[in-house]
Amino acid sequence: MRRSAVILLLILRASAPVFAQKAFPPITASDRIIVVAPHPDDEILGAGGLIQQACAVGAEVHVIYLTSGDHNQIAFKLYKLRLHLSPSQYLAFGEVRHREAAAATALFGLTRDQLYFLGYPDYGTMQIWRDHWGETPAFRSDATHTNAVPYPDAFGYGQSYRPENVEADFVKLFRRIRPTKVFVTHPADTNPDHRAAANFVRLAVLDLAAEQTPPQLYYYLVHFGRWPAPYHYHPEDGLEPPTQLLDDGNWLTLPLTPEQAQRKYEAILQNHTQLTTRQYFLVSFARADEIFATIDVLPVPTVPVEAVINWRKAVHSKVIGLAPEEPSTKTSTEHALFDELAAMEVEETAYVRQGDDLIAQVTLHNRLGKRANVHLLLYGYKHGTDFAGLPKLHINITPLGNVHVFDDRKRVKVEDVKVISVENHLIVRVPLRLLGDEVPDLLFTATRANLGEVAADDTAWHLFSLSSGSVNRHTIKPTGNRTPLWVK
Repeated sequence: MRRSAVILLLILRASAPVFAQKAFPPITASDRIIVVAPHPDDEILGAGGLIQQACAVGAEVHVIYLTSGDHNQIAFKLYKLRLHLSPSQYLAFGEVRHREAAAATALFGLTRDQLYFLGYPDYGTMQIWRDHWGETPAFRSDATHTNAVPYPDAFGYGQSYRPENVEADFVKLFRRIRPTKVFVTHPADTNPDHRAAANFVRLAVLDLAAEQTPPQLYYYLVHFGRWPAPYHYHPEDGLEPPTQLLDDGNWLTLPLTPEQAQRKYEAILQNHTQLTTRQYFLVSFARADEIFATIDVLPVPTVPVEAVINWRKAVHSKVIGLAPEEPSTKTSTEHALFDELAAMEVEETAYVRQGDDLIAQVTLHNRLGKRANVHLLLYGYKHGTDFAGLPKLHINITPLGNVHVFDDRKRVKVEDVKVISVENHLIVRVPLRLLGDEVPDLLFTATRANLGEVAADDTAWHLFSLSSGSVNRHTIKPTGNRTPLWVK
């Protein structure tokens, strides 16, 4: 019996995903580097070693902070030992975090004029990206009670919390610095501000592609379940991507010297306001290396009108939500909720283009529950066209077959979008004309699943290409007598 257990253990280990360590390309003195941090401290956690190495070879380095980290309510309350904080006190904490960021990056040799604080709302930038384009009112922070950048030293002081302004700030800075390499949080990072940062950076790079050489984009990870394991300070250990993300990007490793790992650790400790609740987590990023991913823009396969689609060959937007912890100690009511949430897990969303339609297949872990809703978000991008003026489709699907379609917050005729359910799949057919007068070149897209008001699961925001090209016949299976999945 013991021998069988040993053999089984060896099989499990042999079948586990392996992180193939590919070396990060050398930084040179001619590089102009921008590190985008959704919050002060993210630049240290994800790229503190890289910043040190870039400064050491004489590269130009800048850090752009999307938010001032002024919404971390638990950390602030523990730091000040107060149960209630006023909007002015949250703003004061934003200023403190500016100073902490300056002190931390100074350990690497950066000066204050190499840091740019945009000042947008902590815990609000994904809502700004998702819901506040066009004529929609500006976002308002429930912590600072502001709807415009409130910090006098911020790059965009006084600008309203609108996505057009966020993107414009990135464009201005990228145009000024002309970076060769940009580092930003991974789009599968589970913090909403981190996902938003990736979207705004990708959008700014696209908008500048016609006037300057696009920088190489690299993505670093901060939040993803219990990653990185183990917690606490382990400078001798290396980092590996979460197994769920091993094939979501081309991962590269940047070795750090013991001295660089130690200096990174010291820089992390400069973020005093964050140490009250998360020191064990923050210092776990001071490791023997750092890892970064490059992510390709994949084309959406085009198939003939009469073809039957093989969804395994389509492009996929994978789930990033994580399964809840084992609910063995939960009450019967809690068990029921966890069971429903598990049934609502989004396994993936696959896309193909057929004729004048975009077709998406949303695959769920199980059939929809009675209170479940699926939201498919489609934002087209066209070179040379104002992104803000293009439609932002929100397709909301209930388990009873009801479909609600919005462009921003304006209703679109439901009959223009066809949705059917086949077992645990939702097949959604969307006319491409709903994404603009011309077929978009690219598509920002994500899928969310909700159980009532509770978020059950979602995918990262992915960027796919819709540009016309030759038919990829690997996406097609012989028609025969089979019925396409989207036909009842």
